Amino acid sequence: MLWFVNICIISSRKLIDEYPEIISDIQTEIKKLENDTRVLNKLYVILDVLHDEPIKDIINKHGISQGTAHNWIKQWNNGGMESLKRKEGSKGQSKLTEEQFMILDKAIQENNLNTAKEVKHEIETLFDVKYSIRQIERIMKKLGYTYTKPYQIYAKMPKDAEKQLKKHTTSRF
Repeated sequence: MLWFVNICIISSRKLIDEYPEIISDIQTEIKKLENDTRVLNKLYVILDVLHDEPIKDIINKHGISQGTAHNWIKQWNNGGMESLKRKEGSKGQSKLTEEQFMILDKAIQENNLNTAKEVKHEIETLFDVKYSIRQIERIMKKLGYTYTKPYQIYAKMPKDAEKQLKKHTTSRF
């Protein structure tokens, strides 16, 4: 019952500060953002609020909670169109410096480290820093290493072995 009373109180006051051409600005932005559904959904909610639809109808129409609707309205009121767009997450402070990454890269090549487990051990030995295996995989990707299955290269194998193989397999069939 308390929830219903809260909706009635909220829907009776003006939720968004309006300015001339606000609706056309939103509609223009909607056309630009048709591929970005997160922002698009937020803008549709803002438009519904501007058209004085009751909050209860808006949350049912868009399948969102009352809290989500009010968060989007608050974002709009605090910064307009730009505040509704997704902000890129700030990257946390790395435990290793760029110099240490260069040293690590050199160590990976010199010691022929092939697995994340080996690299993890090397980082702990060289820099006394602990990372999870998943984070080590991310670091290796950042350094330009990819997942590959190791295979032997035979010393007596000719350089054009693949070409010869293709030639022999196509001539037999």
